[in-house]
Amino acid sequence: MGVKQRSRQRQIIILCVSGGLVGLLVLLMYDKAHTVHTSAINKGVGTESGAARRDLRADVCAVANHHANLEYWGEVVKASGEVAPNTDGVHAANAQECCMACQVTRGCNIWVYCGDPSKCGSQCWLKRAGKASQVHVHDQGPHVAWTSGLVPKDFDRDVESLPPVDDQIEVVALDTQYGRIRIKLKPQWSLSSVTYVRRLAMSPELCTPSCEFYRAEPSFLLQGSLRGFIPPNNITTPGPKLMERGEIGWAGGSAGPDFFIYLGSEPAAHWKHDHTVWGVIADEESLKVVEKINSLPAKAPRPGDMHMLEKRVSFSTAVAKAV
Repeated sequence: MGVKQRSRQRQIIILCVSGGLVGLLVLLMYDKAHTVHTSAINKGVGTESGAARRDLRADVCAVANHHANLEYWGEVVKASGEVAPNTDGVHAANAQECCMACQVTRGCNIWVYCGDPSKCGSQCWLKRAGKASQVHVHDQGPHVAWTSGLVPKDFDRDVESLPPVDDQIEVVALDTQYGRIRIKLKPQWSLSSVTYVRRLAMSPELCTPSCEFYRAEPSFLLQGSLRGFIPPNNITTPGPKLMERGEIGWAGGSAGPDFFIYLGSEPAAHWKHDHTVWGVIADEESLKVVEKINSLPAKAPRPGDMHMLEKRVSFSTAVAKAV
């Protein structure tokens, strides 16, 4: 892997480069049982942390499922620790260890490993494709030092394969290391947004590794993402009123999945009705947790830029008892 390519892989999102006919042939030749298993997951037989994780066969990381001299492309889930030494990057001594790391890493379904010191050292990259049919071959042949493989999990799910949304759910929770944040949903403000959030709360395994808080503006807002393995809400609705402290909307005037909790002391007249608002912090204890996270160390690259948390705060979703 050249310097230019390594640089591109450090990006959070990697553009998929079509492998054309070559990629299609590789997928068709891939272990038949593996393909059948992947198809079952896409149809909703398993879930990321539940049945799908338990149902992973012991031979998924067997040498027979390693594709030598081939590199798969995808969105980077975790970079190699060899090229990102000051991060929690992946360290693997061989291709099997790299595959095993993918199995236990949320969001990973592609792994690529290089053990050739003369070309790329010892690198393991964990990646993700939205669907099995979207796995692309970046390069292959005797000149390619990479070995790649697939792990049949964490592909995007079709909502039709999931249980019907329970429209009686009034409160959902975001569970963080600092405590639980309870959110009272407001379907009368944005039903499509609430439906999406209810679905994530009903099936917590649908939340991707991006379900985390990443931006904190002191006494103003706390921002995070509710990105799931399902299509996001795609409908924007003008807020019914000026946002008030504790109310929650999709960030940037979008339809999500990035969201923010408004923490200003006065109604947000500067935003008017620009945001789709779908919930409100349900109680004082939850607000204290939000304020605690909002007070964590955060830095802005330059004056006037957004303040990003030095350490992101991940969370899981859950259905909570009504107030």
